[in-house]
Amino acid sequence: MIRIISIFLKKKLNFKNLVVWCCILFNTFILAQNDAVIISGVVTDNFQQSITNVTLIALPKQQNLKATYAITDTKGFYKLQLIKGASYNLSISHLGYGSMDRVIFFLENTSNYNITLNTKSEPLDEVVINYKYQPIEKSKDTLTYNLKAFTTGNELKMKDVLEKLPGVKVDDNVIKVQGKTVTKLLIEGKPFFDGSTKLAIENIPADVMDRIQIISDYKDSELLRNLADNEDLALNVVLKEDKKDFVFGDIEASLGLDEFYSLHPALFKYNPKSNISFIADINNYNKSSLDFGDLSRLVGGSSNLFKKNDLTNNLLNAASSNDERFESLARFSALNFQHELNKKFKVSGYAIYSNNDIVNNSLSIREYLGSDESIFETRNDFRDTGDTSAILNLKIDFNPNAKQKWMYNINYLNNTSNSTQESLSTSESTSEFLTKADGKGGNFSHNLEGYLKLNENHTIGVGLHHSSTNSNSTENWSSDTIFLQDYLPLNTTTNYLIKQRGDISAEKFNLILKDYWLANRNFHLFYNVGYNYKSSMIRSNISQVLSDNSILDFSELSNNNPFTLSDLNFGLGIKTKLEKFEIILDAKPHFFSFSRAQINSANFFISPKLKVNYQIDDDIDLDFDYDFTNNYLNDLSYLQNIRVTGFNSVLLGNPNLEDERSHNFSLFYSNYKHIDDYFIDASADYSINNPVKNNSVIQTGINQLNMPVILNLPQNNLSFNTDFGFIFNKSSVEFGIDLDWLKANQIINEKVNFINTFDYNLSGKWLLKFNKKTQLSLKYRHSGYHVNSGEKSQSTENTFSLNFDSKFLKNFIFKTDSSTHIVNDFSENTQNYTLQNLYLGYSKPNSKLSYSLNFRNIYNNGVIVRNSFSNNLLLSNQIFTIPRVLLFELKYKF
Repeated sequence: MIRIISIFLKKKLNFKNLVVWCCILFNTFILAQNDAVIISGVVTDNFQQSITNVTLIALPKQQNLKATYAITDTKGFYKLQLIKGASYNLSISHLGYGSMDRVIFFLENTSNYNITLNTKSEPLDEVVINYKYQPIEKSKDTLTYNLKAFTTGNELKMKDVLEKLPGVKVDDNVIKVQGKTVTKLLIEGKPFFDGSTKLAIENIPADVMDRIQIISDYKDSELLRNLADNEDLALNVVLKEDKKDFVFGDIEASLGLDEFYSLHPALFKYNPKSNISFIADINNYNKSSLDFGDLSRLVGGSSNLFKKNDLTNNLLNAASSNDERFESLARFSALNFQHELNKKFKVSGYAIYSNNDIVNNSLSIREYLGSDESIFETRNDFRDTGDTSAILNLKIDFNPNAKQKWMYNINYLNNTSNSTQESLSTSESTSEFLTKADGKGGNFSHNLEGYLKLNENHTIGVGLHHSSTNSNSTENWSSDTIFLQDYLPLNTTTNYLIKQRGDISAEKFNLILKDYWLANRNFHLFYNVGYNYKSSMIRSNISQVLSDNSILDFSELSNNNPFTLSDLNFGLGIKTKLEKFEIILDAKPHFFSFSRAQINSANFFISPKLKVNYQIDDDIDLDFDYDFTNNYLNDLSYLQNIRVTGFNSVLLGNPNLEDERSHNFSLFYSNYKHIDDYFIDASADYSINNPVKNNSVIQTGINQLNMPVILNLPQNNLSFNTDFGFIFNKSSVEFGIDLDWLKANQIINEKVNFINTFDYNLSGKWLLKFNKKTQLSLKYRHSGYHVNSGEKSQSTENTFSLNFDSKFLKNFIFKTDSSTHIVNDFSENTQNYTLQNLYLGYSKPNSKLSYSLNFRNIYNNGVIVRNSFSNNLLLSNQIFTIPRVLLFELKYKF
């Protein structure tokens, strides 16, 4: 495969040729299915009435063939895919009917192989099911994957398993099932680190899992089914029987060349009344870890009445994870527990500590789009960051009786960080800049929720939430060349040093009271009253440190701005069901009061929402959503004066701003009725924002003055996404299409510019299971970004990927993954690079010890390429990465 890709690179394969080759590849493995025959028909009773949900299981007489099964639909129709010329034992059974067994053998497709079952006349005393294994089981709200049908035993962690399940995608630690994002992750029905998917998929051992359950519209309690605003999609891991009530997990230790190392314990114990999980890691070769960005997403805990955005503070979103590192030393430990004291009282919580030292090194070409002409800059950034974060969470769950439920959740996050960045910037001239930043912050939050069922028709929910956030920072920018002189009254000197201090404090308070009234079976009425209050204080001052260490304070540019925003809201809605339609319609009037920078304003806004679900058939749905929303901006947007954001950029606040508003339309279709044969989901989303927040940019050379503005010019965004796949006897094919159009207006140098962007991603995946021990996965992705702002710019990337795993000589496991990238950046430069990892493991059956060699980045590729567009900046970035790593690993399993 690698050799084929290298030939492609030498010939500089264009996209049209790629499509041809992909079609040839697709036709090749489709033709490979020609040894299969399709058998279909109708199952009826003695009176020729069709029978629903009859199970037909075809067991091959040859050991190297796979069993297949089918379940009849509402019309009694079934379809089986068998191997041509192979003999099968066909078993047909259904409750209340006599079972049937027969030997079948087909050489061609047959569409009228009808079956008649005889009705049992004798009383039913006992039902014995001799064969109940099905690869995928479906019930009303739950889809269950029996993992034995999809895995080879070569998988190491949960992520390896998920990537082999049809209809499941894992991208950047986000799990999507049937086109929807998993929001809760459970083990044996219990939340794992408050539903964190990243911690689960990277740490839960693959060999302890028996089944994966996908639960739609998940709720912690039946009392919450109608009250909860969230529509969680939960993924529940069902453990193997021998792992329940026992300690399981592993401890991995590795040591390699060039002083690379890692230590990773992951231990778990689950039983019906209590569970505990402990995960830790220390490594210095860019293995995945936790950072402040990951922990900040857990702030506020979980809630059934409040939306996640209501529980977090946007001032915390100052950090983001970065796996593209030049050097790395990552350390973290995490503890999760849950204990049921009695049938009424339960306590749970978690603690996570993270300490990372990260070095990033990049070389970028930056094109600043101007009103008349573009400005180019070449920049080399070398950044050294130290970050320490910790989070504590405790949750108390009290259920005094079947009609009441009370929950109290308390959460604390603390962070300390420091960074040093050296930047070499070349535009009209070459200058060197040094940036130093130190900061620390904390967030405390707690919320109380209670639910009371008054009678069969009325259930009431009440929620209280409070959070407090504090942070402070010091930033320094220095250079021997004058900079930001257009925005700051600098004194002339030989070395320029600008210092900025900032302090932010914020409080949030939320209250909601909600009643759900079941008027009758098909008509429900709900109403609520709520109050949201937020206050914050932002202080900052800028000064120049002169050569003699004296300080020139720019007091006229300081910020000392209090903000308060209150929202008194009411809600009234209905939920009704008309045959196959379920309709939810609600409207929520808001009375806003906003105070900032001696400016007070009031705002009345009604937010309507419409949700329509049309159930075309079992597991075939069409959903339509519409809402009209408003959004107040980040507090920093309302500052009175400037805030330095970099050695070439400043932010000038605009306290005259109000809110932005958006009409949002969404259409979603999913068909997973025949998931054993094929599946498809597709969504189309359209939003029109007016008025909309944008940045007014004053571009002077590479220097920028950014000021947020509210434009009364519409911004339109249209996106289309689809995933579809076909499942064959030993292989599956999946395709993905993601398209996104944006039409926006931007003010550059006081002129309104029209910007049109088109972002797309086309992908295909072929998974081939040679036998029970060997699998091959081939992927292709073509992505691109087109920007039209008077001048057209575009970037593209073609990626060929291969994943292979096999067990051989009984005790050896070989795994490899590789990806070849062909990147064309905005400057029309082409770069190619290949990343490949190898793994060779050895373990005896029933042995607690295993050994492995882990070879990462075997071609010693030192750079990866990323292209992006934001505001008026086109960025082509070369990111330098950790070199080749060879590790010897020892694992002890519990």
